[in-house]
Amino acid sequence: MSEPVVVIGVGVDGLDSLTPQAKSHIARADQLWGSERLLGLFPNAKKVILSKGIAAALEALKRRNERERIVLLASGDPGFFGLGGSLLKILPPDEVDLIPQVSMLQAAFARAKVAWQDAHFTSAHARPLAEVVGLAKRFPKLGVLTDPRHTPALIAEKLLAAGIPDCRAVIFENLGEADEAMSDASLSALIGKSFADLNVLLLLQADGWQPAPFLIRPDAAYAHRNGLITKADIRALCLSRLALRETDTVWDIGAGSGSVSIEMAEQAWRGRVFAVEKNLENLGHIRENIARFGILNVEVGGGEAPSALNNLPVPTAVFIGGSGGQLEAILETVNQFAGCRVVATFAVLENMLTAFQWMKTAGWNPSLTQAQFSYGSSIAEGTRLLPSNPVFILSADVVL
Repeated sequence: MSEPVVVIGVGVDGLDSLTPQAKSHIARADQLWGSERLLGLFPNAKKVILSKGIAAALEALKRRNERERIVLLASGDPGFFGLGGSLLKILPPDEVDLIPQVSMLQAAFARAKVAWQDAHFTSAHARPLAEVVGLAKRFPKLGVLTDPRHTPALIAEKLLAAGIPDCRAVIFENLGEADEAMSDASLSALIGKSFADLNVLLLLQADGWQPAPFLIRPDAAYAHRNGLITKADIRALCLSRLALRETDTVWDIGAGSGSVSIEMAEQAWRGRVFAVEKNLENLGHIRENIARFGILNVEVGGGEAPSALNNLPVPTAVFIGGSGGQLEAILETVNQFAGCRVVATFAVLENMLTAFQWMKTAGWNPSLTQAQFSYGSSIAEGTRLLPSNPVFILSADVVL
């Protein structure tokens, strides 16, 4: 049996943070892998410096000498967005041993003298910022590992654009190093500021803060063309039928103003939404609305479905708000994704009947709803109800 690869976390106190067990593994190692900074703690070791191309270097461990003792050094907890998690995707669990230390985010909260039992920890290192935004809307305290691209200034800009309150922000630069520095400011004060590449960010909401509710926004909140928008009450019904999960990949075909795309993205905040629209004016409104609400996980594609769908990731849910005369071809395209949840809206009876019959023939077992709302309007000293046009909603699961 091969010697397991040992991944050891090094805490902010460097050598003093290591347990006797960790020191023993390092002393007996035939090779010591890690960043130049961490390897500098062990001048006499046989070193392999990990900088660029870490994934390829870890893949090479599949072909290691089975008797060679290899130790990887990581910062803090290697199982938290670190080398440990990466290595466990490459080697079987019985070939990996993890020895964690206090994570950098735990150390940062402790340095800031803030309890972290109600905090959530995440990483922006080579990851989409949409997840950071989603977590900031849901937790009163957030610890974020940053990287040179996703800096505190950029994160602050995106969070404020998404409606996150201008909360307290604490940054620790070069945590555990001789030049460690702490900045304690507001989120807005970070914009335009530079920090050391090695830093962590803490976001701390004021007492009494509550998570942001999910909103079906009024139609007037969105820029749109000549009233071409899926109305708020219809959006609510469609979203309930789509039953989106936070990690879903969603297509919005005939996205119009993008109102459905945006509200789907806020529900599938760890996933992605692909808004497909052929009208140039509508595309402009979609991008305007995305910027207005600071949405980071909607990708906009111009073009006509179904050809515009060809290179998109496999969806777990599809909303069809418009078909441009290609309804059956669009349904044929979606039909290849078993288990995909589909919701489609229609203002024209004939189009709905075409889709309803197609879905029945394909074995999707569609459900049909006619939705019609009447809204209060002032008349003299009283109120009357003005009816809206009916909308047909089809919902189904793709069955192969």
